[in-house]
Amino acid sequence: MYLSSTTIARYLDEGKIKVLPSFDRADIRPTGIRLHLDGTILVPRPGQTVDLAGGKPPSFDPVAIGPEGYVLRPGEFILGATAEKFQVPRDIICLIEGRSTDARLGIIVHCTASTVDGNYDAPASVTLEMANLGPFDLVLRPGIPVALVLFAQLTEPVGAGSVTKYGSQQSAAAPKL
Repeated sequence: MYLSSTTIARYLDEGKIKVLPSFDRADIRPTGIRLHLDGTILVPRPGQTVDLAGGKPPSFDPVAIGPEGYVLRPGEFILGATAEKFQVPRDIICLIEGRSTDARLGIIVHCTASTVDGNYDAPASVTLEMANLGPFDLVLRPGIPVALVLFAQLTEPVGAGSVTKYGSQQSAAAPKL
């Protein structure tokens, strides 16, 4: 069961859902909270071959997005992160979705990895797997709205032993093979 804006607001007031740093409550949407792009992205180095069975992870270059923005070209893929960090109890799971306005321009913010794990014990940002599928050069700037986080109630709390590779991340995280 997804949480409505009414329940999200109540859980924020009760401290059951935590968002850091402070955020504008106007970003609470009917079924989630609007998220904004952090100021640093990871750009993959070209020409790498990655063995999905393990081995050497791919290399990424961190890029600070300046006031002029970062131009995401058609076909380009980068890793970004949300400026907001979330902490939820073990009986709520977060899911990340794109924004319809951005989708109509061809931008995606997750490549099938919509589940957010590892934010039960400490607030964590969400890594965004961003790609430009459209025909336009798109300028990304820190603080622009890029996604929506949805909250779903689980039937039972996640077990204490549940661990993820990317728990408590504070910025965009490269893949760990």
